[in-house]
Amino acid sequence: MQSEDKHLTREPEKDGKDKKTKKEKPKSFLEIVREIDEKERKREEELEEKRQKILEERRKKEQEAYDKKIREERIELMRMKQGLITESELIHEEKKEKTKLPLRKKIANFFYHGKWWLVIAAMMAGIGGYMLYDYLTLKHPDMIVMLLTDDPVLQASGSKLSRYFEGYIEDYNGNGKIEVDIYPIPVDNDISKNDYYLGNMTKLSSQFQMADSIMVISDAVADKVILPDDTLTDLEELFPDNKNVRSYGFYIRNTDFMDQIGCEGIVLDRDIYVGLRKPVKTFDSIEEMQENYDIALGVLEKMIDDLPYVQKNRTFDMNTQGGTE
Repeated sequence: MQSEDKHLTREPEKDGKDKKTKKEKPKSFLEIVREIDEKERKREEELEEKRQKILEERRKKEQEAYDKKIREERIELMRMKQGLITESELIHEEKKEKTKLPLRKKIANFFYHGKWWLVIAAMMAGIGGYMLYDYLTLKHPDMIVMLLTDDPVLQASGSKLSRYFEGYIEDYNGNGKIEVDIYPIPVDNDISKNDYYLGNMTKLSSQFQMADSIMVISDAVADKVILPDDTLTDLEELFPDNKNVRSYGFYIRNTDFMDQIGCEGIVLDRDIYVGLRKPVKTFDSIEEMQENYDIALGVLEKMIDDLPYVQKNRTFDMNTQGGTE
């Protein structure tokens, strides 16, 4: 039997040299940067770990020293309480030294901590200064008369009324002039309905809270607002025998009042009168109101002496002012 030649597969022969046919690929720039960053991170972690250990040891030593001091002070305190010692070098009162600030810093510190009080003080000073300026520059007449009746003739006769009352008064304010101001505040049945906050009702309320305006010329309509039984002086007690005086009013219809102020031939309504406010405490002092009251009372006394009772009857002449009865 013929031996069959078996052809074995031969492996390719290897070269003796290591086949490193491929060259090693160089590292990229990013890989180099990452390696450097990693080394830096590890280095920082090591340094931080060392720093933390040092701090921990320092805190531990400080705590131990503090605990030791507290123990020693407690022992000293016990010995002092037991009378074993009278003084201790460990226990003593610590006095805080005040920090001395320079003048500039003291001023800045004062303004910083007291700024709101300074703002309030400045506002109050401003208001006070304005009120003082207003008081010093404001015209202060010798007397003020409130004209409350809405009678058209009297409302149009402000300057005539001023001259009339100035004939009975002196220079009380010392400014070298005799001055009487007439405040026209006509009161009608609708005064509380129309323009209350900006109208005559506000003016009237303001004047009744001040001590300047004592004398009033009023009528029955205005009485509904000013309530004379409560606010005006009872003139019958002062002038009991005068025919023109009733209760709180000196009624001027049956007098020559209109002729004397320069309105000849005018006959007023029966309910128009002159009255005086009672001295009471207002926004001003009662002493100030009493002083103005005395001045107004003196003027009224002179008026009453000069205005005796004279019967005045209305005419129906259409050319005569003053209306019909």
